[in-house]
Amino acid sequence: MGDSLMAKVKIQGHASGSGVLTITAPNTSTDRTLTLPDSTGTILDNTSTLDATKLSGNLPAISAASLTNVPKDTTVGGRKNMVINGAMQVAQRGTSATGINTDSSATETYRTVDRFIFGGNDAGVWTMTQDSDSPVGFGSSMKLDCTTAKSSLDAGSYLYILHRIEAQDLQQLGYGTSSPQAVTLSFWVKSPKTGTHYTELYHGDSSGSTKRKNSYAYTVSTANTWEKKSMTFAGDTGLNAIVNDTGYGLTLTWYLATGSNMTSGTNTNDNWQNTEANRTPGQVNVADSTSNNFYLTGIQFELGSTATDFEHRSYGEEFALCSRYYQQPIIDGFCAPGWRAGTNWIYFFIPYVVPMRTQPSVTETGTFSCHGEGQDGTFTAISPNKHSQVGLLAIATSTTFNLGGGYAAIVEVTSSTPQIYLDSEL
Repeated sequence: MGDSLMAKVKIQGHASGSGVLTITAPNTSTDRTLTLPDSTGTILDNTSTLDATKLSGNLPAISAASLTNVPKDTTVGGRKNMVINGAMQVAQRGTSATGINTDSSATETYRTVDRFIFGGNDAGVWTMTQDSDSPVGFGSSMKLDCTTAKSSLDAGSYLYILHRIEAQDLQQLGYGTSSPQAVTLSFWVKSPKTGTHYTELYHGDSSGSTKRKNSYAYTVSTANTWEKKSMTFAGDTGLNAIVNDTGYGLTLTWYLATGSNMTSGTNTNDNWQNTEANRTPGQVNVADSTSNNFYLTGIQFELGSTATDFEHRSYGEEFALCSRYYQQPIIDGFCAPGWRAGTNWIYFFIPYVVPMRTQPSVTETGTFSCHGEGQDGTFTAISPNKHSQVGLLAIATSTTFNLGGGYAAIVEVTSSTPQIYLDSEL
């Protein structure tokens, strides 16, 4: 038989090598055939791929105990994102708030997008809006527009965004135990300033020396460009337990500007401490020009040390979660049965959209009408009386009534905008 019909196997080591490559046949009485590809190349190594069509048979069982570097899945039996409204979808109070003057006095409150506080001290005047400028995959963001600059910050200046998380929703963190869990924060940011920015965890469910903070610096590489950031905060055995109640357990903070009271020390990322000067060394000043706009969206706070893809929730889900803390349940044409308990005050019931965190404060605008047996009146003052899971028993008072006790009445809203605001924010 000529050489042209003969198969050849050639095994050649490295020119400088001296090892021996041994191919051992299996101990079998049945003929086996190994067919090599009709091409030049590596059959398989730790960097090449193997065509799936060349595979047959069953894969061996894989033990979960042998897997490493797999992100902890916290979605089983619940949501993985502990932040509510992280995609800035819901804005019950309105889409814009202007003239936020931190120069006149320290101010912080909920203004536009639900569950996010904006405020500061001696850090300019701002407009806060729910904006459509957002990274791919998101429809909304929070926009902060500087309208009066603060180019030279005072020692006590600060400007920040806050998000408070209810304590009973943080029990999985295991703070106050011997094995507190790491948590990872991720978000999308668009800043007018390159350089060092800070986020911070603040352990609010504690007091005195145990009221600790964990500041983490992140770098904006390109101004006015959406960038995704993430950081992991280790658990701290020195922290007090987060009480299993309806108060706030942790606050997430994004700083836009800070004065020397917070910048004069030294920061080490992921370090639980309570020294004020160590919180934000090197923080850029986003308040230094009226050209500055700062955007934030896509916020996720999850158990574990890996930032996973953002957990998108429907608008309806997000709205219901936000409504635990703030509601506008009254619309034009609202009528509620009531009863007169005195000559100038009436009980009536306000139903909740969802159960609220605690008995809410009540703010009202406009004028309400009351209709009774042969008596009509108006009132502008409403106060909470009793709270349940389904609604609030409120008291309406007015000196324009002159009604006897013990009679039924009807409370009516005749304005075209919501008139009663229920607030049980953290």
